[in-house]
Amino acid sequence: MFSLKSYLPDATLSKHMKVLLKANENIFVKISLGKKVQVERFLREDEILEEVFELNEGKNVLQIEGENLEGNKYVVNKSIRHLEKPFAIVDQNYTGCDKDVAGGIVFCKSLKSLTEILKKENSSYKAVFVRNGIYREKVNIDSSKVMLIGEDKNKTIVTYSLAAGLPAENRGILSTSNTATFTISGEDFVVENITFENNFDRNIPIEHKQAVAVKALADRLVFFNCAFKSTQDTLYADFGRQYYYGCYIEGDVDFIFGAATAVFEECVICSLDREDRKIKGYVTAASTKPDSEFGFLFIRCKLISNIREKECVYLGRPWHPSSDPHRWANVVFKECYLDEHIHPDGWCEMHGFCPENERFFEYKNFGPGSNNQDPERPQLDEKEAERYTKENVLGEWKIEI
Repeated sequence: MFSLKSYLPDATLSKHMKVLLKANENIFVKISLGKKVQVERFLREDEILEEVFELNEGKNVLQIEGENLEGNKYVVNKSIRHLEKPFAIVDQNYTGCDKDVAGGIVFCKSLKSLTEILKKENSSYKAVFVRNGIYREKVNIDSSKVMLIGEDKNKTIVTYSLAAGLPAENRGILSTSNTATFTISGEDFVVENITFENNFDRNIPIEHKQAVAVKALADRLVFFNCAFKSTQDTLYADFGRQYYYGCYIEGDVDFIFGAATAVFEECVICSLDREDRKIKGYVTAASTKPDSEFGFLFIRCKLISNIREKECVYLGRPWHPSSDPHRWANVVFKECYLDEHIHPDGWCEMHGFCPENERFFEYKNFGPGSNNQDPERPQLDEKEAERYTKENVLGEWKIEI
């Protein structure tokens, strides 16, 4: 149909965006920015179209639609955030001095430097632009009211390598909680277009191999178009209300876990293979507190895997921490696609705590892994499903993405 020849980032400081595309056949092309049509043209095969568009501050939705002479259509949608003047820019290739101020913008060479700046400026909402790069650092941000905007999800990467069982700096042994590559404990925090990973080598011979990519300990926390990559215990969502939209999360054992009230909407959840294991893993290990009405809610998500075997991954199991065993796990998968790696039973026990005593439910899931006739997999009825909406789970907190 057509092929894009220009790079379209997820976020940019430039007010203008160039779109360059090549027609692979005779097509009609329509390009819209937001609700306004910018270009309508007929292109002959191999013809090049080059246009420059002016972006608005904030989110811009660019849509490119091609239609050939047979009436077949191909549509590309791209969300691009324009930041006109951020509070700070993180750029590992910045040639000036770390924490320089130019034109009213702070320039940092690392995310650790950024955290030092944020601690001094914690009164108003701050937008931070993170340029493409691989940031090899362990980061802990406890500042509130921050928008951390990556330039491109696939090219803005925060990575570190730690696992539970490795020696700690104090000569002890690391716990799961201390392995996180990226920790957020400041409320009203928005993160966009960044990949977080813990790339610990599972071949290292230690007993415990939990390796957290992100530990989220904040109320009113949003992740949009982000990726979370590790193996066991990838995403530790353990406090407050959290919202994940259009994200990618991968792992094998309990790789979405914790006590937070969290909504995952239109995310891709990928289970990774564990060789020489009959049971390959568990998607969730919620530890919802008894006084919390809601735990994890997955809406219109897609559960996939790189596993050849069928029926070898459970939707979840209940985590009752030894320090606080009185938990009542709540996980709901609603209108999700479940591939054939999902076990027919759906849920399983953990350390003697059985799934039938928890709050595990499904509603209108589909795909080869959605065995909704099994009594071991409780299904919500229409009235019960009305409780499990983004609005009910997040309460008075209104999300804008």
